This record gives sequence, C-alpha cells and structure tokens, in this order.
Amino acid sequence: MKKTLIRNIGTLLTCSSKILGAPNILDSMGDLSIINNAAMLYDEDILWIGTESSLPNDMVYEELVDAQGQVIMPGFVDSHTHCVFAGDRADEFARRLRGVSYQTIAAEGGGILNTVHAVRAASIDQLAHQGIVLALNAMKHGTTTIEMKSGYGLTLESELTLLKAIKVVSKEVPLRVISTFLGAHDIPPEYRHNPELYVDIICKEMLPAVKEEQLAEFCDVFTDTGYFTIMQSEKILNTAVELGFKIKVHADELSPFGAAEMAGSLKAVSADHLLYISQNGIEAMIKNGCIGTLLPGTAYTLKLPYAPARHMIDSGMTIALASDCNPGSCFTENMQIILSLASTNMGMSIEEAIMASTLHGAFALNIGDKCGSLEIGKSADFHILNTDKYPELLYHFGINHTQNVWIKGKKVV
Repeated sequence: MKKTLIRNIGTLLTCSSKILGAPNILDSMGDLSIINNAAMLYDEDILWIGTESSLPNDMVYEELVDAQGQVIMPGFVDSHTHCVFAGDRADEFARRLRGVSYQTIAAEGGGILNTVHAVRAASIDQLAHQGIVLALNAMKHGTTTIEMKSGYGLTLESELTLLKAIKVVSKEVPLRVISTFLGAHDIPPEYRHNPELYVDIICKEMLPAVKEEQLAEFCDVFTDTGYFTIMQSEKILNTAVELGFKIKVHADELSPFGAAEMAGSLKAVSADHLLYISQNGIEAMIKNGCIGTLLPGTAYTLKLPYAPARHMIDSGMTIALASDCNPGSCFTENMQIILSLASTNMGMSIEEAIMASTLHGAFALNIGDKCGSLEIGKSADFHILNTDKYPELLYHFGINHTQNVWIKGKKVV
C-alpha cells in the first residue's frame, strides 16, 4: 500500500494510550494527547506522527494530502450496536411518547419480541442489507469500527442467521466489524413457562454451534428485571468462557439488579448501560478492569435516568460510549449525537467524551492495541472534521462534522 503524508493538520487529537492495553483513567480520560500544527505518515498503519517542524527532510511518501488546518481525530469505535434486524418499531416509539412504558409494551409482546417475529421471517440477505445501510451511514459520521450483536432470533437457526448476516456485512463494508452473540437477549415466548430450558439450549446448543462456525468473538447477556437472572446469566457466561468467548453484559439498565457486580466478578470485558449501577457495582468493575460502556441515546429515547457518568469517572472507572443503535430503544447510528448527549446530560467533558468514543471504545472490544488512537503501529483509522476547533464537534450539534474518513489508510468517505 502506498505511503501517504497528510500535513497542515491544525489540531491532531491522537488520543494515545499511556499504557498500551491497560487504560488508566487518571492519565487518559481527559487527555487527548493533542499535537498542534501536525503531520502524519501512514500506509495501512500509522508510520510517523509529529509536528510539521519536526518532519524529516528525507521523508519518503507517494501521496500528499493537505488537511487545510482542520481537526483530525481517530475514528469512532462504536462498541455496542444491534444494527442487524428486520422490521421497525416506530409505532411503539409513538406509544412511548404518549406515556406507555417500555416494560408495558414488552409485556404485551412488543419490544424485543416484536423484532424477533420479523427477524425469524427474514433471510440472511435481507438482514445483511439493513446492517450494511446502517454501517455505511455510521461511517459517514466518523465511525470506523463497529460491534454488531445477534439477539433478535432467539432460536438456534435464527441466531445463526443473524450472525451470518453480520459476517456478510463485515465483508461488504470498509469498517472493522466485531460480532457478538446475544442469544440471551430475552426469553422467547415459547419458553416463558420454562426459562431454564432456554438457558440450557443457549449453553448446550447455541454457544457450541456459534463457536464451531466461528461467528462471534463475544457472548453477551441481558441481565436485568424481567430478563435473565444473575444465576442464569452466570451459567451462560461461564459456559461461554469455557468455549473461548470473551464476555459482555447488558447490566442494570432497568433496575439496580446486581449485574455490574456480576460482570466485575466474572472479569467481563465490559458491562453496558449501567443506568442503575450501585456503588458496589462500580467498585467491582474497577477492581476487575471491566469497562463501563454507557449508552446515553437509550436513556434519552426511553426517558430514563442517565447513567451516573461523572461519579463513575471520578471513582476511577474507565468509561466507553456507544450508540446502542437498535430498532426499539435507540435508533441512531450517529456517534456525534451520542457525544453531545454524554456531555450535556451525563456531566462528561468534551475531552472525556472523545476518549470514551475512541480509545476506550476499542478497549471495550479488546482491540485497544489495534485502533482507537493515532499511534505508530496502529491502524490508520481517522477522520477530518469540517472545523479547526474540536469543541465544535459537540458545540454545534445536530449536524455532521465529518468531512473525510480513512480506514486502514484508505480514504472511504
């Protein structure tokens, strides 16, 4: 791949890690490691980075790009999405705005189960098309790595279909796509009378089949009131670990359920949502290096209390931000909106929000050594903003500030 020099960078947000692979909140959460008047040499990876004045006279490159004094930053790492699905739930959104709760709609057979019915009737190609459309739009808004979950099938066949659709998406889009098995997203109607039997099916049939076909890197469980209990979740996650999966948890979204404590004790890579996290949960996650992935778009859409981000950060927790793009509780693939919500409604500084959506998002996917920051040896995943002042990214909200995007050194937007 040809070497490219990009120069005349007004402000380069490197978001570099102080300790590669081991984020330290006190060092990195608010430190963007900025280089002003910068330049960067790359092919597929970053080869050199520094100030214009320190450019070696003998620098060899095949292409020159002028950043025209604008801001360059790492691509967003969206570490929690449900972008592969069928159908829509616009009518449920309208009902919620009229005062009907998410839990009431779910109890009526709506919510996740609404999407389940549509997914079970869809083909791999139909599901993949939805994921491709959302992934490409996310990329236009600066996302270069995206996680996608199954969880809208809730049978062996339909969960495998979803994961195969995610695999198709990964081959059809430039973004780095990380796949997560979420068979434990809800208990399907046919097992409402016997949820333990469904847990056994996940452990004895689904997880081994997913592993055999190498369709997912992570296993996730929705641990909360009305979904999977702590005991059921532990059984699923321990089985996943034995099979070689890395684990995540949908934790304490609807109630202070103890899911964060469980995630910490199991040394999950991340626990996500955390709207009702307890102090014990915070301490358990910090002790065991579990990333707290916050999804402010979901709290906004469902009109729920926001996760206590300020307290979590001040306590020493490493925080990531993600979109939770899904058809029911947060239908956006735009990470710029997520940063704005995080700063305005969760007390995060602009710098903290940027770190949480780049490097810490990468740590939440266990790929902090590959992407999430602009450092020599890491993937050349970055975007140029249409401004020379990075606070504009959040200050002037509701528009797309991403001008051009590169993934693995290739210009894709």
